[in-house]
Parts: sequence; C-alpha cells; structure tokens
Amino acid sequence: MKKQQNKIVMSIALLTLIILVTVSMMIGRYDLSFSEVLKYFTGQANSSSALILKLRFIRIIAVVLVGAGLSMAGATFQSVFGNGLASPNLLGVSTGASVGAAIAILNGKSIYWIEISAFLMGILTVFLTLSINRILHSESNITLILSGIIMSGLMQSLLGSVKYIADPEDQLQSIVYWELGSFMKVDSQSLISVAPILVIGIIFLLMTRWRLNALSLDTNTIKTIGINPTINRNLMILFATLLTAASVCLCGVIGWIGLVVPHVSRSIVGEDNRYALPMTAITGAILLLISDTLARSISVNDIPLSIITGFIGVPIFIVILVRRKNVGI
Repeated sequence: MKKQQNKIVMSIALLTLIILVTVSMMIGRYDLSFSEVLKYFTGQANSSSALILKLRFIRIIAVVLVGAGLSMAGATFQSVFGNGLASPNLLGVSTGASVGAAIAILNGKSIYWIEISAFLMGILTVFLTLSINRILHSESNITLILSGIIMSGLMQSLLGSVKYIADPEDQLQSIVYWELGSFMKVDSQSLISVAPILVIGIIFLLMTRWRLNALSLDTNTIKTIGINPTINRNLMILFATLLTAASVCLCGVIGWIGLVVPHVSRSIVGEDNRYALPMTAITGAILLLISDTLARSISVNDIPLSIITGFIGVPIFIVILVRRKNVGI
C-alpha cells in the first residue's frame, strides 16, 4: 500500500515539475503566453519569442539538472555518513570549486575556463580530503568528515587570499557573485559541457539507490549480503562529489538545496532510499526552479540564488526540526 502511495506521490511531483517548467518558460522580465510556449516546441514561434524561449529553456534545463543533482548529492552524503546535517559541501568540494573559479576570474579567463577550473579544483579538494583519511588509516565516517572540515578551512583561506588581491572594481564582484550562485551566464555551450556529468551522476545514483539502504546497516551485516562497504561507500561519495562539482562549475555555489530537500522528501515518502532518492531529485528540481524563476523575475537584475534559497530553505528547515524534534535528524 505504501509502495503504491509513493508511486502516486512521485507521479504528482513529476507532473508538478512539468507544469512549473511550462510556467517558468512563460514568466520573466518579458512575459509570454502559453500558446507562444507551445508554438516554440512545435517550431512555429516568431523569431523574437523563439530567441527568448530558447535562452529560457537552456537555463531551465540547467536548473532542473543542478537542482536534482545537488539534492541527490545531499541525500547520498546524509545516508552514507548517517548524518542528517551532511550537505554537498561536506568534503570541501563547494569551497574548493569556488577557489578554482576565483583563480580563473583573477586571471581574466572566460566563463568556459572558469567552469573547468572550478570543476578540477573541486575534485582535487575531495581527493586531498580522502588522502588525509587514508594517511590516518581510518575508515571512520567521523574522521572523513573532520578531514573535509580541515580542507574546507584551507580552501576558505585560499579563497580569502584570492579575494584580497582581486580588483575590487571588477574581479572581486565577480568572485562574490559566483559564491552566491546564479544561472545568468549559462548558455548552450556551458550546458553541453557539464550536462553529461550531471546526467551520468544522477542515473548512477538512481540505479544504485538500494545500496544506500544497505550502507546504513552495520559492517558485518553489509558483508553478509555480499556488498563491500568500503568500495560502495567510496563510489557513492565519488558520484555525489561529481554532481556537486559539476553543479558548482555551472552556476556557482547554491546553499540549502542539498541540505533541506532530502529531509522534505523523506517526510513525504519515508526513509527508504528506493523512493526517497527519486523524490529528492524531483523535489530539488522543483525548489530550485521556483527559486531561479523568482531570481530572474522580481528584479531588473538577477538576484543571486543563495539569497533566494536561503529565504526559502531556512523556514522549511525550521519546520522540519520542529516536526522531527523527538525523532532526531
């Protein structure tokens, strides 16, 4: 009965996402009608409407992929580490990617090279985090989290150094704007370069989501059912990290999505990751799509996304804490 209810709920959520995509195509600083959106997909839109809708559609695809990816990365980290406060920047990937982007901005590189630099630095940061854990010969999740905190602190210092020497009239503003997240500069080229990583990561986690349930068991039980806990844990961490790094290199750092959305999804469909992870992907895409639509519609200039997601995410998380105070995060 619960299984059938979850399928119905996820179907409703998916339909809601499709409706919101259509509405988001219509809303902006230049509003369009539903018929114009429909004409775009049938190839009958006039040139001016077609150009606007093309730009919006590219941006919406990026928003949906990043929302799903960041949310699934957060849910994966929370399951692997058994900590409901874990988020996609847990191992320092977000901060590391910000350092990479800041260095590229400081050297006057194009958006394409900024994305590459952010992605590589994010991956390097996680590699260093895992190396610290390996040097300590520890398989403890707590040690790994502490290693992530160490690397995050180091990357914050590096980021502060880059911001200190950056030109305050131009470069510093770009770095700060990157830290707050925005899809304003996403185009077809940047989406094509990053989308495959997001799609592969999302598909992998969806196909192996039952293993997240297994990893919540004790080590001996996991080995009894034929799963290597170390290999599977590292694989889950790797793909969650790839999703986070790809998201950051595409649109900068976006807060709260990876932390809040997994809790929202579990409150709807339960703790079983076979249902919670797909629901998390859909819910994350919905929440980020709403946030981005607001960010590009309520002001002349795009509002940084972390500002919007903060205003939305904080009250939601407070509600979650109140509802789960006797259960624990």
